[in-house]
Amino acid sequence: MELAKSNSTITNKINYRMWIAALVVVVAISFVPVFFSRYVIYVATLALLYAMLTASYDLIFGYTGQLSFSQGAFFGLGAYTSALLTLMAGLNFWLAFVITIIVGFIIAVLVGAPALRLRGSYFAVTTFFLAHFVYLVFLNTNQLTGGPMGLRGVQPPPNIGPIDFSSMNVYFYFVLIFTILVVLFLYYLIYKTEIGKRFVAIREDQDLAESLGVNTSFYKVLSFSISGALAALAGSLFAHFFLLLHPSQFAWFTSEMVVIMTLVGGAGTLIGPVLGAAVVTFVLELFRYAPELRYIIWAAALIAILVFEPKGLMGMAKRIRFRRSQ
Repeated sequence: MELAKSNSTITNKINYRMWIAALVVVVAISFVPVFFSRYVIYVATLALLYAMLTASYDLIFGYTGQLSFSQGAFFGLGAYTSALLTLMAGLNFWLAFVITIIVGFIIAVLVGAPALRLRGSYFAVTTFFLAHFVYLVFLNTNQLTGGPMGLRGVQPPPNIGPIDFSSMNVYFYFVLIFTILVVLFLYYLIYKTEIGKRFVAIREDQDLAESLGVNTSFYKVLSFSISGALAALAGSLFAHFFLLLHPSQFAWFTSEMVVIMTLVGGAGTLIGPVLGAAVVTFVLELFRYAPELRYIIWAAALIAILVFEPKGLMGMAKRIRFRRSQ
């Protein structure tokens, strides 16, 4: 009894310190535009976009236990949907933004309902081919997406009072920080509810969850759909930040990178995938001027992390803090 109470106290202390650390990180990244160059702001913005995408993936992979390789496809669907709604339908960005999230959710339901009848590697392979199919659609529908020439003319969000989004500036950076905090808070609420507990139950043992009365098919599709909608949200912001879309930005490599970022940060940890996205983005940018070494060094570092700390950076941090607390 005393041991359990002691462990609970240590765990609460660790969680408390981790939330304090997260708050410090948020405050620190808020000062990036003050002290660093436009290039660093650009890289930080890219890291935030990937952090949002990786956080969306953690719901279906980290918490529900379904390995998927289609997050890049939903990212691309969100980007092209939002861009085309503003370019061809003439919609305001904010309206297109909301519609894009809904479209991402609906497409994920339509895809997930049949695909999630499969389990394990069969589902993973299905999502891989889905991602490649979507990439080929982007590449070959020239009149709609611009095909290999890319989709040009995407406009930034309209101004809000004195806030001008017409060029790459700090306003967009703070919009991303705000959005990712909202997404993480939404995740936190989901994880605290019975829905989140059912996601985790499916991850731990799907057969046992079914025997206890959990409708696993429904909750897996729900998790996949929310994940797809949030990936589409990230894609919409990506499109109206970079203003130029090309199919290669949403090829299978993007989905693979999302998986890697999640593993590096620590799946199923809320903050871990965000941290992993930031680390991977900055490491790849650091070696941009040595492309022949870029992916070799990165692959070696990834293997080292997975061998010595399979739970990622968050697992490493938690283990170190736990030892210090004892």
